[in-house]
Amino acid sequence: MSKKVKNSTAEIKTEKIVSYSWMFWLLGIVSFFLFANTLMHGFVLDDIAVIEQNKFVKNGIAGIPDILTTFYWQGYWDSNAGLYRPMSLISFAVEWQFMPNNPFIHHFCNVILYTLNILLLFTVLKHFLSNYTIWIPFFIVLLFAVHPIHTEVVANIKSRDEILCLLFFTITIYCLFCKESVGYFILGILSYIFCLLSKEAGILFLPILIVLFWNKMKNLKLIFKKTLPFIVVSIAWLSWHQYVIQSSPYKRIQYTYLDNSLVGCGDIITQVATGFSVLGRYILNSIVPYNLSYDYSFNQIPCVGLLSYQFIGSLILIAILILIAFKFRSKNAIVTFGIGFFFVTILLVTNIFTLIGATMGDRLLYTPVLGICIAVVFIIFYSFKIMELKSYSHPVIYGLFIVAGLYSYYSFGRNKAWKSNFTLFTEDVNHTPNSARVNFNNATALFSQLPEDVNNQQTQLPQIIANYEKALQIDPKDKGSLVNLGVCYYRIKQYQKALDCTQKALQINPNDITLFGNLADIYFMKNEYALAIINYKKAIENKSIQYNTYNFYGVALFNSKEYQKAIIIFEDGLKLYPEHAEMYLNYGNTLAVSSRFKEAIIAFEKAYQLNPNQKNALNCLSMANRAIGNIEKSNYYLSEYNKR
Repeated sequence: MSKKVKNSTAEIKTEKIVSYSWMFWLLGIVSFFLFANTLMHGFVLDDIAVIEQNKFVKNGIAGIPDILTTFYWQGYWDSNAGLYRPMSLISFAVEWQFMPNNPFIHHFCNVILYTLNILLLFTVLKHFLSNYTIWIPFFIVLLFAVHPIHTEVVANIKSRDEILCLLFFTITIYCLFCKESVGYFILGILSYIFCLLSKEAGILFLPILIVLFWNKMKNLKLIFKKTLPFIVVSIAWLSWHQYVIQSSPYKRIQYTYLDNSLVGCGDIITQVATGFSVLGRYILNSIVPYNLSYDYSFNQIPCVGLLSYQFIGSLILIAILILIAFKFRSKNAIVTFGIGFFFVTILLVTNIFTLIGATMGDRLLYTPVLGICIAVVFIIFYSFKIMELKSYSHPVIYGLFIVAGLYSYYSFGRNKAWKSNFTLFTEDVNHTPNSARVNFNNATALFSQLPEDVNNQQTQLPQIIANYEKALQIDPKDKGSLVNLGVCYYRIKQYQKALDCTQKALQINPNDITLFGNLADIYFMKNEYALAIINYKKAIENKSIQYNTYNFYGVALFNSKEYQKAIIIFEDGLKLYPEHAEMYLNYGNTLAVSSRFKEAIIAFEKAYQLNPNQKNALNCLSMANRAIGNIEKSNYYLSEYNKR
């Protein structure tokens, strides 16, 4: 009898080991292959700023000293947003050293680091939750691993700072609580330093660390002794962080409503109420992710008041979470911990206490959603009284696998949107249609895909115009939409609307020298040559030159009968654009009007040589040759002209 019991115990232990093994490998396989369809993606959004065009990153390993001593964006521009995150930039620089300008290596490392984070999370949670069924840590990590909110973090290379921050904190926890030796304690401190250097939000892990020490020791003196090194490290990091930011020659930027919609809210009460509505959206997206987008800027999330349904609804959601945490504080403190983890790690990005550089972002929910996964899975297992479940066949197991499958399906599809700026912009305009920036980016993406022939653009331009007009409807001060809308109207020959848009853009920024050329072209097409000449002169003085600037400028002077000035302009233009057939034709006409027929003939011949389809060149050659008495050549060119 005793022998039989002994065998049963051994079988149970074997079953647990086997369960852990397949779960561990399944989590790794799912994490990698779920995001494997991002490996061939390109550089998207801020990837250009932190990798592709970042001078420090492009220096490879040699750029690391600059990365360590400058603010986050300094390798690309002078926008000092007060951020210092060298760890991700260092990893990008190392990867660039071996595979320069190749997005694959960066995407691959993102997926690998994410997979490692998932496997380590499972190992750590299995240790902490060893008194419960292994299904609990498994489903916590599985739901976290396949959560659609993580697409931005993994698919957008720039968001590696989020992955590294949580990864290094998980390593810290593993070293402090799973190994418990002096060597691992030191390694834990080092990993915590790397966590802070990955992202400023790493400082929020300090109170979580203290809670974990309290749960283990229940002794204030021992807790203080254990946490003191981390407090010292945090102070040292904060001091260095501020030194780097403050010593920069570039002043801190001030966020505008374009960066964060809440900046445009009228007063502090409205800002706080809107911040709570953002927190409510985060809670909803943690459980039921929907309409995910790369951008939630002005005015996708409008300012709201204390009596708005958004604010009241968010308060209800927050109250429900707090009540659940309070209810489970003694029954199952893990639920309380999970909810507390969510609130602590989401604290700084809600815009309730301080305004950040974004209204809302999927990437900002990467770490907090782990707390929701912990709480939800524990509540489910607790409600069904299966905290020690060893069976593989239970409705809860099937149900959670179905949820994980739905999350995976959504994530896999969402990954495809991040292939390029074009796919992202054209996809997310359907998810966040009230964002001026999203509408602008979508219109610009479609504009960039237009065929070269202006005549072939006519059927596509109305949709592009509609998007730019939607962006302006949301934000009438959007200069970029005004400028591009002016170009679109110009191409469909609605010159007065093009003029109105361009003038409004110039009112917003009178120093934008690029607009002089646009204005000049519009005035030219409206036959208002005097105004065209004034603006062409400004454009050339400011070196804002386009392909037809000199050509149209010369024609405007010609039509104003300023032939000698026109000749000079054409000659200057042909030095820059020696293959411009039309300009040679117009140059020849101006020479001919000035009775310089021999020079005109040379210009006409060049125009015809560059563009044999230029029928007018033949007619001009006929008339110019007749003017100098070369009747034979004149008749020849006239004959060729009539054949066309």
